[in-house]
Amino acid sequence: MIRRALPTDANAIAQVHIRSWQEAYRDLMPTDYLNGLQATLAQREAYWRRSIAAGEPGVWVAEVDQQIVGWIAVGASRDEEAAGANAGEVMAIYVLARYWQTGVGLALWNAGLQALVQQGYDCLTLWVLARNERAMRFYRKVGCVEDAGSELRIERGGVTLVEVRYRLSFT
Repeated sequence: MIRRALPTDANAIAQVHIRSWQEAYRDLMPTDYLNGLQATLAQREAYWRRSIAAGEPGVWVAEVDQQIVGWIAVGASRDEEAAGANAGEVMAIYVLARYWQTGVGLALWNAGLQALVQQGYDCLTLWVLARNERAMRFYRKVGCVEDAGSELRIERGGVTLVEVRYRLSFT
């Protein structure tokens, strides 16, 4: 079941956030960094509680057997280049590994996409780690294309990572 997130979902969202990073980024980020994410649970929970209560970004959760197993956050694009393009953004989408390839991610994607279309955006952007092949396959499958030349360098756990931007036009 996909539904709009409530502030009371913040702890479960934070837990999925941490566990999915640990599962999805195992070969992309240092193990010590990923193992240390559990220490950020309270901070992440507080962030999501405030954000959901404020309604920005829009957050939807996927429930299986009354347990949150994934979520998506969408809103106005934070990219400076997209400011004049009437672009929305998929800020994050995370699903626990045991629910990969089950349709949960696609259902969340569709909920986020529908929200952005209803808000009147003409396109969406998102950033993905350049070495995250599984995620890039998913984004291509739903119609996104990589923005040529878009690269953003970030540091996590003492390692420099490269993100690339993907885009999907609604028109």
